[in-house]
Amino acid sequence: MKQHLFFLFMLSPLLLSAQPIDYNNLDNWESICFCSYSSFHPSTIVKADNNWQLLYALRNGLSLAQLDSLNIPYNQSQLLLLRSQRLLRRSQNIYKAVIPIFDHERTLSLRAHSLSVANSIYPEIEKECSELLEHLSLQNRSSNAFSILFSYVLDGLSWERFERDELVIERDGSEIWSGYYWFLTPKRTFQCGTNSLISGGIEFSSNWSDLESVTDNLFDNDIKALIQSLRSNARPLDKKLFDEFSAYGFFNPDSTLTIPVINEKETNTLCLLSNEIMDKLLPAFLEKADIETLKTLYQISDTSEAIVIFYHEVMWDIMDLLLQKEIVQLPTAFQFPEKAQPTDAADLCFIVIREN
Repeated sequence: MKQHLFFLFMLSPLLLSAQPIDYNNLDNWESICFCSYSSFHPSTIVKADNNWQLLYALRNGLSLAQLDSLNIPYNQSQLLLLRSQRLLRRSQNIYKAVIPIFDHERTLSLRAHSLSVANSIYPEIEKECSELLEHLSLQNRSSNAFSILFSYVLDGLSWERFERDELVIERDGSEIWSGYYWFLTPKRTFQCGTNSLISGGIEFSSNWSDLESVTDNLFDNDIKALIQSLRSNARPLDKKLFDEFSAYGFFNPDSTLTIPVINEKETNTLCLLSNEIMDKLLPAFLEKADIETLKTLYQISDTSEAIVIFYHEVMWDIMDLLLQKEIVQLPTAFQFPEKAQPTDAADLCFIVIREN
């Protein structure tokens, strides 16, 4: 999977008050695209014209006569576009949205199930998560624990293993878009994701949120030059690079790097601890999540798609539990965005060495 959009929930959805929802307003929906694409992200098609209104109306399948009775404006070119972009299918004159759409009731049901599974998994990984925090604390980088557990471990290593074991298979989009795309409501109250750049087997990653601004222009800087400098272990560090990234808190005055490095090539301690978490989490997830029942209950098309959707929910619930148990804390840039300084960006960033 090349490009992922991730969201994280910090408050149990069961506590949210049931407010009337305008389902035709796309702003009321949480959209997740676990996908890669060549030209247009599928969201650009969904957002165009009244395509979302059409997809929502067709979520359970309608004939054109039934669609016409809803008085929703559309034309044939819209239907053809949605079909060509693998968002809509036609079978025996019934048009049905391909992408799963979870309304309020189904979303709360799904999240109640995921929370139950997360609660049963959490005790099995709490010790390992605590050890990861302790290791970072010894390096005075405990503030990076949230981003590493989210971006590298729960929402990084997991997908590599799912794909390695062929439990998650990237759905081919024939050069349109590949992967999985779905919608839920209500939205979760906090969202974050990961941006990454890989150069020569070294990956620079930054955890981000719409709430914060400290990472807004981070990738406008010469990340590739920074990676190259780290690869060659250049000393003294180029002054321009030092000045550029010191502003983000990446370097101590003596030019030593502050942000954590996960060395998969040499399996350093941070790498080993991260994999120990996965060694326990994924078997527990597969044992406790009844994927076949989920497929039937929520009308999900195949096992791979069901795992992708349900693991996302369980993952966010586990992060919520880690916060509640005070294993990790929200980084300053997420918790107090109005007070955050540019140097707080260092708490959101890390480097992974993936060279063979």
